Amino acid sequence: MRIRELYDLIDTVAPFRLQQEYDNAGLIVGSMDDDIRGVLLCLDVTHETVEEADRVGANLILSHHPPIFRAIKKLDAIQHSALLAAIRMDMALLAAHTNFDAAPEGLNIFVARRMGLTDLGILERHESERHYKVVTFVPPEFREQVLEAMFAAGAGHTGSYSRTSFRTTGTGWFMPDPGAHPFVGEEDSLTSVEEDRVETIVSGRDLTSVLKALTGAHPYEEPAVDVFEEHVPGSPSAGLGHVGSLPHAMNPEEFVAFIKAFFSLSVLPVAGTLPQAIERVAFCSGSGSSLLPAASRAGAQVLITGDVTYHDSLDASQGGGCVAIVDHYSSERFFAAAMEESLRSAAGDSELPPLHQSSADYQPVRFW
Repeated sequence: MRIRELYDLIDTVAPFRLQQEYDNAGLIVGSMDDDIRGVLLCLDVTHETVEEADRVGANLILSHHPPIFRAIKKLDAIQHSALLAAIRMDMALLAAHTNFDAAPEGLNIFVARRMGLTDLGILERHESERHYKVVTFVPPEFREQVLEAMFAAGAGHTGSYSRTSFRTTGTGWFMPDPGAHPFVGEEDSLTSVEEDRVETIVSGRDLTSVLKALTGAHPYEEPAVDVFEEHVPGSPSAGLGHVGSLPHAMNPEEFVAFIKAFFSLSVLPVAGTLPQAIERVAFCSGSGSSLLPAASRAGAQVLITGDVTYHDSLDASQGGGCVAIVDHYSSERFFAAAMEESLRSAAGDSELPPLHQSSADYQPVRFW
C-alpha cells in the first residue's frame, strides 16, 4: 500500500475537511507515492515513538498531534530533534488530529463508548461549510489528468466519500481570435471538438487551489470553467465532544474512583463541585473547556476533558459548572487503538500494512 491509499482511507473515516482552521492534519513529511512497510500509531512524534517505529520496522508514523503545528522558518536541532531523527531515518509522518476528534467514528466517540456511556449525543456539531460545484470541459484523453490534479488539491469530498465527480460527453464549439494559441483549431475558424464535461464538489477553503490545479493541468490556453455555489449540510454525526449517561448513578467518591481507574490517574483535579448524584456527563479529548456551555445545555452534570486554564476553572466553579480535568495526554492516549479500529473497519477485506499501536510512555506531566 502507498501512503496515498492510506491517506484516502483515513479521509473516509475522518475527512480532513473536518479539521479546525488552525490545525495542520495531513501528510507532514514524505511523498504520497511512497510505499508503506509498516505504520506506528501514536499520540505524538517523540524520541520514544521514533525509536519504537524503527524497532518495529515501520516507515510511517501516524500520529494524532501534527509534528509541525504552526509555521516555522527553520528546524531547530534541539526543539525539533525528534522530527529530525524521523527524517534522517526516512520515515514519513502523517497526522489525523481535529478531523479524527470530530469524526463520527473518531477518538471522542471511541473513548465515550469505552467509558460505557449510553444515549450518546454530540456537544458541538460540525457546521455546514460553503461548497462549490466546479465544472470544466476537457478533451477525453486529458480528463483523468485534470480530475487527478483537482482531487490532489482537495476537490471531490462529499460526506464519507472522496474523489466524487460526474462526467458526460458532448461537443464544444469556439472560434480562436487573432493572436490566440489554440490547442486545436485555427484563428478565425469555427472549430468543434469532442469534450467531456466534468464536475466535482469543492469546499470553500480549497476552491482557490483547485481552480489553480485545474488550470495548470488543462491542455487549453483558456479552459472554460463554471463555479456554482452549493448548499451541502454538514454531517449530522460529526462534531466535537459527546454527552452520555453513565452506566449507573454515582456519588462523588464513586465517580472519582471510576474516572481515575479508567484514565489511569493518581489524582483527579476537579473545577467546581461534584453533584451528589452524577448520571450524565460530557467528554471532550484534549482542550475542551470551551464546550462547557454546550455540555450544560445538553444536561451534562460534569465535563471530562484534558486541559483547563485557571480562568476557565474559575468561571466554571463560579458559574455552577463542574469540570473533571484528566490532563491532555491521558484524555487522548486512546488514539492508537481508536485509529486502528476505524481503519480496519473501513478497509473491510482489503489488506492493510502492519499496524503497530505504540506502547511508549512519554507522559510529560508527572504527579507526585
